[in-house]
Amino acid sequence: MFHFGVSYPFIIFHICLHVEIYTSHICPRVHTYIWCFIYFTDERTFYYLVTFKITNIKYKEKYGRKTSREFVERSRQIERMVRLIIFRQSSHKGRYIKCHVIKLSPDKDGVKVLVLFLFRYPSSIGETRIKKKIGNTLYQALKNKNFSLAISNPSIKITRCGIRTTASSLPLTLASTTDRIVMGTTAALTGEWPWQASLQLKDSGHQCGGSLISNTWIVTAAHCFQKTKNPTQWIVTFGTTIIPPLRKQNVDTIIVHEKYNNITHENDIALMQLAENVEYSNEIQRVCLPESYIKLPPHTSVFVTGFGSVVDDGPTQNVLHQARVEIISTDVCNRTDVYNGLIKKGMLCAGFMEGKVDACKGDSGGPLVYPDHHDIWYLIGIVSWGESCALPKRPGVYTQVTQYRNWINSKIGV
Repeated sequence: MFHFGVSYPFIIFHICLHVEIYTSHICPRVHTYIWCFIYFTDERTFYYLVTFKITNIKYKEKYGRKTSREFVERSRQIERMVRLIIFRQSSHKGRYIKCHVIKLSPDKDGVKVLVLFLFRYPSSIGETRIKKKIGNTLYQALKNKNFSLAISNPSIKITRCGIRTTASSLPLTLASTTDRIVMGTTAALTGEWPWQASLQLKDSGHQCGGSLISNTWIVTAAHCFQKTKNPTQWIVTFGTTIIPPLRKQNVDTIIVHEKYNNITHENDIALMQLAENVEYSNEIQRVCLPESYIKLPPHTSVFVTGFGSVVDDGPTQNVLHQARVEIISTDVCNRTDVYNGLIKKGMLCAGFMEGKVDACKGDSGGPLVYPDHHDIWYLIGIVSWGESCALPKRPGVYTQVTQYRNWINSKIGV
């Protein structure tokens, strides 16, 4: 499942030795000494979202309401099973913090369960080692133990990307998101869009958005690098504000698609490698990449984010904005009264035919994302081009990420 770490302030542990020394056995005089050893440990919390099916119970309609007695009781049963049986008998004893059932949904074989797991480990232990350790434990424990609730082995899935979290470490759901960007307001919560990056030229500030797809790589638009492809001229920042940034990174490598056409906007995609790996946290996290076969139907709700203008030709915004838009079919987008055949393979239209809500200048390269039924978020588009902002019959045009999964994988192995 998905993991990210949250660094805590240094925690101080005191270990004290109380020693009494007698100077004479006849007339004892006692000197008491106390030595205290102070240890500092920087611990981090690691999160995993796990989905699995329970096959020996049937779904009830009231499971769909988290306030219902049925949801609460079933969730407590699942959490108790995990807490008492799985982790108290594993090597994670003392490291396991808690689990929390996020969602129960119907399945033909029973009930689908989405659970958030939390662990705490010292930062000195490598992330790769912890991922492997926790992942192996989850798989083996869920597969091999005998439970009163029967878990389907093939259904176990551990996700390590696409989670939006609140400050309390619980995932944000679709309901927390509202219409933003043009004709909207700012992103409300820290951690709401943790993969959002601001791509900036050192001498002229914010230029484009980008999406974190690993702890090293960002995907963005090729047209963002028309001024310069020199990585030493660029920096990347994370967080919901440009100033001050949550984190600032230098850039090591820029890869622009070899067949990018700045006239037709075809192949408008690029990759940017950070000079140092970013450390995941509640506020910084990678988005999931969709499988190449994924195709969202028209009218599907998707979300675009960025620091761009909220009106046509307006200034860059210091605070991150967001907007809900809808997928528009290529057939509609290519009508003579819309873009008249300009939408090519590898492009995706999203917005509203009546306009009003849209990405705008400065949002280029940023993410267009959608949630699956478990509220795991996937990058479906990259802000590419459009005629002005939020005009009727002029929706935003995005690079269709599913069409470039093989290209991304060939360049960086993701």
